[in-house]
Amino acid sequence: MKRAVIYLRVSTTKQTEGASLETQQMTCQDWASRNQVLVEKIYHDDGVSAKTLDRPAMKEMLSYLESNKGKVSYVVTYQTDRLTRNAADFFALRATLSQIGVEYKNINSSLEESINDELIQGIEAVLAQHDNKVKSVRVRDNMKRHAKEGYRMSKAPHGLKNVRDVLGKSTLAPMEGVGDKVTAILEAYATGAYTVASLLTLCEEIGLQTASGKPMKIQIISKMLRNPTYAGLEQSAHTDGQLIPSRFKGVITPTVFYRNQDLLRKNKNSAAKYKRNNPEFPLRRFLDCSNCHKPITGSSPRSGSGKPSPRYHCSRCKVPSINPQELHEQFLHLLASLAPDPGMEKFLKEVIVRVWREETQTLSTQQKRLHKALEELTERKTKVIEMLVSGEITPEEKRGLTTKINEESDATEKQLASVGSMSRLKTDTIDYALQFMSNAPRIWSNASIEHQIIYQRLVFPEGLEYDLAKNEFGTSKLSRLYRLATIKKDPSFSDESHLVTPRRVELLLPG
Repeated sequence: MKRAVIYLRVSTTKQTEGASLETQQMTCQDWASRNQVLVEKIYHDDGVSAKTLDRPAMKEMLSYLESNKGKVSYVVTYQTDRLTRNAADFFALRATLSQIGVEYKNINSSLEESINDELIQGIEAVLAQHDNKVKSVRVRDNMKRHAKEGYRMSKAPHGLKNVRDVLGKSTLAPMEGVGDKVTAILEAYATGAYTVASLLTLCEEIGLQTASGKPMKIQIISKMLRNPTYAGLEQSAHTDGQLIPSRFKGVITPTVFYRNQDLLRKNKNSAAKYKRNNPEFPLRRFLDCSNCHKPITGSSPRSGSGKPSPRYHCSRCKVPSINPQELHEQFLHLLASLAPDPGMEKFLKEVIVRVWREETQTLSTQQKRLHKALEELTERKTKVIEMLVSGEITPEEKRGLTTKINEESDATEKQLASVGSMSRLKTDTIDYALQFMSNAPRIWSNASIEHQIIYQRLVFPEGLEYDLAKNEFGTSKLSRLYRLATIKKDPSFSDESHLVTPRRVELLLPG
């Protein structure tokens, strides 16, 4: 009696739980019984696609047939598409079986070898491949249709989970205990107070970890910041790369998402900016040449001995250069000369707090107006996307409208950031400012290059002029706080108008 092995396959786990696998096995065994063939082994791949031959049971069967060459006469399947849905793979597999003396049979084959069997099997293999392509196109089209309706067609990002709505369609929901932490990180970055790297510390503080329970990484946070899904928007190949409103409302607003994209674009060259801020020349580009009024630069040319000789100089005027150490000492003396009298500190603090409180109400109104403007711009952007999806406008018209809205959003965001920074004034901030004014030389000397540049602008918002020929500073505008501190009359008769009225002072310091 001839022997055979049966190969069974179902493409989904649902079929393994139903009658499909059982039906295949019973029908194949019935074929063997009718043809007096002994079934030696049964192999089955459960929930596996037929697009390739890289399947566990398939490889196990071929290995068994190879090692038992001459003992098995047939491989039997329910249909040819159970073996494979790729025509090239089918012909290659049949050739491999033929080399080890095994024939392929399905339940419609006769026991005797027939050229018609080969023809029919070949046609079945081609038809199976074609059917697979038709199904793939149908699935892709359905996924596109559902995606453009705002449903989720892929795995949920970190902090969210895939769920079904009341209609049984795929959408998202925040993961309990994780979604709120993701929101905190995304909203924190939108404030502009964090870099992507510094968000790692915040993640540690609030307990946000990766899906595997490990500490967060910069790459993961960067992807989260760029993912529109968290803002209730979808963008994928299923939406043809277009941003569309999702059925999932999101864990942040679209305004926060667009704000984060702007910050990411602005900060992408931060490493290059740091290199331009040379710790050896903190006053570079801050000082202007009093002769040509162009920024003074710094460099370290090699001397005759080959050693670097750092100098501040004007690249346009034929004037002497100056040693950084000498210029820095002059700048420290200048800062020291501007320190307020100790008796003025209490008066300064009272005036600042009083003026700030009067301004807070106005700032709050401005903030509400700007927030409303941003919400309206976001609604306009969403409407533009909806118009594109419905065919009311072309992609080119959509780009033009979106660009205009983005420009308006950028301008509004800048106004909001400016108003927000003014409205967050606190008493401890005032104390720090007064402490800096009294100890500016020491604080500036010990600060990093980035903070030195910030401190310089705090004192002289428009920079300083320097005469390289005379080695002395020129006239410059002081910050409002320093202007108020220069009042020499009795503080009780002073008026806070100095906080808003510009005044220039002549810096008469020796070179």
